[in-house]
Amino acid sequence: MTGLRERARRTGEKARPLVEGAVALLRPAARKAPEIVVAAGLVVSVLLGLVLVAAARNDAHIDASIGRAVGEVLEGGSGPHVYVRFTTGEGAVLTPEKGVFYPRGLEPGQLVRVEYDRTDPELVRVAGRTWTEGLVPVALGLVVLWAVVAPAAWALARARRRRDEAVAAREAWSVVDEKDDEPEMAGAGHR
Repeated sequence: MTGLRERARRTGEKARPLVEGAVALLRPAARKAPEIVVAAGLVVSVLLGLVLVAAARNDAHIDASIGRAVGEVLEGGSGPHVYVRFTTGEGAVLTPEKGVFYPRGLEPGQLVRVEYDRTDPELVRVAGRTWTEGLVPVALGLVVLWAVVAPAAWALARARRRRDEAVAAREAWSVVDEKDDEPEMAGAGHR
């Protein structure tokens, strides 16, 4: 038992500098926690915006060289990846690896009209659907994101402000205490 305690003590002594170093490294980041939370929220917001930009770009490519076909929705797709097999105007049978854009409401075995880019048949969307299909989900995502980020950043900033005020109060009291510890002048009466 004593050997186990000794080994644990030595391991703790070896780990202490690493832990202290990690804490020292993370302390400045912890002081900037509200800013970090807001920055992360901004990054996610930009990424959500870029999703819409990419969808609009893909739609523009499809519209520039549009091909139309009837496709069959295949088994095995889920969520954002619903696979459709269709025959191009040139007779090639294709199943795009990334699936079809805007797949909401599609069921396996269903026949749907699709529009594809003739120069890049991997870009396929359900006919009549465009990047605007993503506006509502992205807007809702942004609302939920900022409903979490804003209060979290506010709470972290408030906690930091309270810590700073507590430190300032301690420092003010220590200055007062130092003044009380000054030696009295000889011959001066007690106040």
